[in-house]
Amino acid sequence: MTSASIIPLLSSWEDYIATEPAGNIEGFARWVLARPPLLPIPTPSSSKASPTRALDDDAQSSLLIARLHRILHVLSKPAIKSIGLTNDLEFIVLVHVAIMNRPNKKELCRELLIENSTGVEISKRLAKKGFIFEQPDPNDRRSSLLSLSGKGKKTIMEGYEKLAAVHTTFLDALTNEQKKELVTLLTLINNYHTANLLS
Repeated sequence: MTSASIIPLLSSWEDYIATEPAGNIEGFARWVLARPPLLPIPTPSSSKASPTRALDDDAQSSLLIARLHRILHVLSKPAIKSIGLTNDLEFIVLVHVAIMNRPNKKELCRELLIENSTGVEISKRLAKKGFIFEQPDPNDRRSSLLSLSGKGKKTIMEGYEKLAAVHTTFLDALTNEQKKELVTLLTLINNYHTANLLS
C-alpha cells in the first residue's frame, strides 16, 4: 500500500500560519476544507492507475467523511436559518438538551465533544433567544442545568420537519442494504473513538 507524502500538508500549514498567525488545528482544518483538495479524490471514472490515487484507504476515508460532513452542513443551513438558529451546532445543542434531560453545561459539552467555552457561549446565546432555560445546579453552585423552553421544543419539531428532506435523501446513492451496512460501520467507528475520547 502506497503512503501519501506529508509534504503538501506541511506546505499548506505554512501557508495557513502565514495568513493566520494565531491559527490553530481546527482553524487549519476549516481552511483546508474550503480550498481545493491537496490530492484529488478519485471518482468512479478515474483510472485505477491514476497518479492522484496516492492516498491510502484510511486517509481517503477521513477526507471523505470530512467532506460529507461539510456537504451535510451546506444542505442543512437554509433549514437551520429558517427556524431562527445561527448554525447547526445550536440545533444539535437543543436536541441534546432534550435527550439528556436537564444536563449541566459540562455534561453537555462532554457529550458533544466541544470545548467548555464553546458550550457556554452557545448556551448563553440560546437562553438569550428564549430557546432554553438555565437554572442553578443544586449539586454545583458554579454550574447551571439546561432545559428546553416551549419555544425550544417547538423549534426542534420545526427543525425535524425541515431537515427531513435533507436527511431522507442524503444517502440516495445507496441501496437499503448498503445504508444498513453503512450505519453498522459508522457505529463501530463512532463507538471506538467515543470510548477512547471519554475514557
